[in-house]
Amino acid sequence: MTVVFIIATVILCVLLYKMLGQGEKTYAYTRTMTISYRADGSEQISRMDESGIVFVAPKTITIDGSAYVYKSSDRKKIQARLNYEGGHLKSINLALPNGGEKFYYVDKINSVKDVMRH
Repeated sequence: MTVVFIIATVILCVLLYKMLGQGEKTYAYTRTMTISYRADGSEQISRMDESGIVFVAPKTITIDGSAYVYKSSDRKKIQARLNYEGGHLKSINLALPNGGEKFYYVDKINSVKDVMRH
């Protein structure tokens, strides 16, 4: 029984280590912009001062609890695009189901104090 417990503990430790070591980066978005397209072909742009948290993993991003794919071998599965400027993430472009787009403008979070400022 002790051996089974030790093996289960080791397996759980390895799984936890892999989950925590995925290399996620955390960002805070401070404002958003939504572009929707009307039937006549014109664009409607709305800007909002929203704030929230974005987690960037190796192939997906998580925005306010919803995961979106930004790297995939199948181009049809890609739901988001990351926009870098000078090696720093500046915005995230998310494709909306109605054909529009939503932009999240982000800042890097280094500590919990950064979250409080947003």
